[in-house]
Amino acid sequence: MIWQSLVAISMVIAPAAVWAKVTIYMCGDSTMQDWNAGYYPKQGIGQNFGYFFDSGLATVKNHGAGGTAAETYYNGGKWAPVKNALQKGDYVFIKFGINDRNYSSEAGYRTYMTKMINEAKAKGAYPIIVNPVRRSDFRGTKQDSIYESYHNYPIIARELSKTLNTPIIDMDTLSRNYLLSVGQFYAHHYLNVVLDKGEYSNYANGNNDNLHFQQNGAIAFGRIITEQLRVHPDAQVKKLADYLAPMYKVDVKVSPAGSDQATTISSYYPKGMTVTLKTTPKSGKKFLGWYDGNGKKVSGNANASVKSDKIYTFVMGSASTQYTAVYEGGTAEKYTGDGKALTSFPTGTPKKLSDVAYSVETTAKDTVQEEEKHISLDIKNFIDAANPDTGNGATEANHEGYTGNGFFNFENALNSTAEYKMKFPSAGYVTMGIRYSFAGTEERSLNVYLDHDYIVKFKPTADWDTWDTAYVDLDLINGEGILKFISMTENGGPNIDAFGFSVDGVERIVPEVETTSLKGDILSVSKNKNTRIDVFDMSGRLVARKLSGSDNIDLSDIVQASGIYRIIVRNGKHKFSATWANIK
Repeated sequence: MIWQSLVAISMVIAPAAVWAKVTIYMCGDSTMQDWNAGYYPKQGIGQNFGYFFDSGLATVKNHGAGGTAAETYYNGGKWAPVKNALQKGDYVFIKFGINDRNYSSEAGYRTYMTKMINEAKAKGAYPIIVNPVRRSDFRGTKQDSIYESYHNYPIIARELSKTLNTPIIDMDTLSRNYLLSVGQFYAHHYLNVVLDKGEYSNYANGNNDNLHFQQNGAIAFGRIITEQLRVHPDAQVKKLADYLAPMYKVDVKVSPAGSDQATTISSYYPKGMTVTLKTTPKSGKKFLGWYDGNGKKVSGNANASVKSDKIYTFVMGSASTQYTAVYEGGTAEKYTGDGKALTSFPTGTPKKLSDVAYSVETTAKDTVQEEEKHISLDIKNFIDAANPDTGNGATEANHEGYTGNGFFNFENALNSTAEYKMKFPSAGYVTMGIRYSFAGTEERSLNVYLDHDYIVKFKPTADWDTWDTAYVDLDLINGEGILKFISMTENGGPNIDAFGFSVDGVERIVPEVETTSLKGDILSVSKNKNTRIDVFDMSGRLVARKLSGSDNIDLSDIVQASGIYRIIVRNGKHKFSATWANIK
């Protein structure tokens, strides 16, 4: 569909010894990162980028980190491991500009992009600026318009390329052209993570995300980057083309022609990469199945999370091939090619940009705060934040108004943490509510991490006994995952009482342990050096704590007055029993 005019590229096969093996580091945000399998088909550009290269000549290490801006990537501990590992002759792809408007500023972007570029050069490495891929935002009435969601940042990147004498791959321009060439429906449903209900098991309710990529999109934009390597004017960048692996074409046909609303575009892939074929029928058209180049109907999937019969995934072999999406009344077309690797490649994308202005916008959009909106503020069920699985801080009960067995008080330090092992019912975007409290005059921030950074700002409450709720939209994983809270100030974070989500079925995973029993004032517990008994009065104040050294404990011996108390028994950090006791 979009095989542009080809420019022959000489493919000289030389022994591996001709070139020293290099390492390519990928730095960027969520559109670069490796996504957990529970998010499939959601992937970042760097996730499969290594397949494009001959593994004997180049190693790709993806250091993309979701939710980061250039400034937070640099200061948040993400850049240092890359910098420390760099060797002379390595390459560093640096791609930011999506989150910088919210988590930094234009000045911060300039400063920290410059730092990373200069520090890479100081190690003898070759930094390459990569502009962000445009969001598939087809707003407006102009047919040739993709909204410039990232405003001045791609322009600043071009300026940095000139002032720092550093090569750039302008994915802002290239992706804009590509998105226009495929159109909105294909962009959303075949490149981005706009998924129908029932397509993938990870997304039980479908998904609507026109920013991030599904595997097919991540590969498509990664492929465009490699095409730019082949023709780049910078000699060191173009040298990377010598390290690319052989590429094999997958021709995709539809029979009868015109039965589909959209079908995966014919393209090429290296050996070992997972290929996703998909077709969307027109109204009234019946899809019969995918057929291979031998005319045989295929079955099974390389990825088990695929549930739609209109999607077929397979691992690319070492020969060009063909597949047909067969509809009622059609027949499979057999492959008649020679199966050889390609020797020529596209060198650009359609629609040259003659109307792009490279001057910086004069409006102060970067400082304007848009009204905060969330998916839903209807939090279905709050989960007690007391006693995280691991953390820097303590579970306490010395303030009023909390709802569970206490609240978590972060240690007063930068990067204090609280981690919770969770189980989520489905991948997809939801709103998270965090019930918190702290007295003060300045905001505190937490990085809520779930395979991605989500920065949440907390406004002070009236005092430590007054609680409020902060909200953030985040992308849940399907299945188990670690939910991590990370303080972003030297004062730690707010006290957190509970957190919940705008969907049902979210659970905290706690280990299975033995139960306890209470008869009168005698509490029976198993002998265990990690067993601890906490006793709270009716106001929630901790009045007694005891480590179990025997099977039976007389509660009247550890409280000073008779009354009704809440008894919490813990094994290590995990609560495994809670009961009310009338101690006499």
